[in-house]
Amino acid sequence: MPSLPPARKPVLQVKATYTYTVRILDATLTTDVPGDNPPPAGTKALALLLRVEAEPRDRSIKAPYANLGITYPSLDADKDARIGGVMDGATPYLTEDQLLFGDDGARGVSPMFGALEANTVYYHLAWQIVSEDADLTGASLCEARSNGGDCIPIGPVKTSP
Repeated sequence: MPSLPPARKPVLQVKATYTYTVRILDATLTTDVPGDNPPPAGTKALALLLRVEAEPRDRSIKAPYANLGITYPSLDADKDARIGGVMDGATPYLTEDQLLFGDDGARGVSPMFGALEANTVYYHLAWQIVSEDADLTGASLCEARSNGGDCIPIGPVKTSP
């Protein structure tokens, strides 16, 4: 029976108009992202499988969009027209059953216009374009706020073939 990898610790608590928590399940450096253009030459995508839940759990929330970013030691030196400090794309939010047993037709909740139901855990893949030579040692997932935000370590990053 298929299963998800365990959620990593710690938990990122995002305090925005709609508050929610984020946990990382997996991190992969790849040249292939779903339903999107591939990363440009000289770059890759750092894709994170995320677990997202409303906080408090008993409230529905507007689906979070583009308020997370990945920071890493060489980010400032790498920034250019293709590489920034916020997520570049994401799949729809899916429940665990949709993620594990749905096919490519599982619609999920739009990360731009949808709402996440109360008392429901959602999963989605989000990615950020990074330099092919990025130093991802100590990379973190952070709230993307102008005055800085909370961060959690990403942990081990796999490389897809």
